Amino acid sequence: MEVIIEFVVDDIYKSSDFYIKYFDFEIEVTEYNPVSWMQLKNGNTRIMLVTYEYTKDDISGFKEYSESTNLYKLCYDNLDKIKEIYKKLKADNKEIFLDLRKADYRYEFGVYDEDKNMILVTMATDS
Repeated sequence: MEVIIEFVVDDIYKSSDFYIKYFDFEIEVTEYNPVSWMQLKNGNTRIMLVTYEYTKDDISGFKEYSESTNLYKLCYDNLDKIKEIYKKLKADNKEIFLDLRKADYRYEFGVYDEDKNMILVTMATDS
């Protein structure tokens, strides 16, 4: 089985730009005109983006658009890469909800994406 996250987003291009610029994703597939669904890929990791307007038309009874309370993890195996991403986000004044820190068995920081999804960037350690 494979799990792929699908974010319902307000602005598909603004959201895709966030993941492309900071996390090195690339657009793998887009659908519809105007584009209302896309799949981003970074190595074996995929994220799908779909507009709220498309989703509420496609799924009867889809709830009203709201901020997420879910926490999504992007796991890395390179601390220098995490520090690079963190510095780039800070330089662009992106909203950091958890500063870069060393915690039990991990390094991590948290940032809100363009739709206020909570993205936790992390790397496991031995101690």
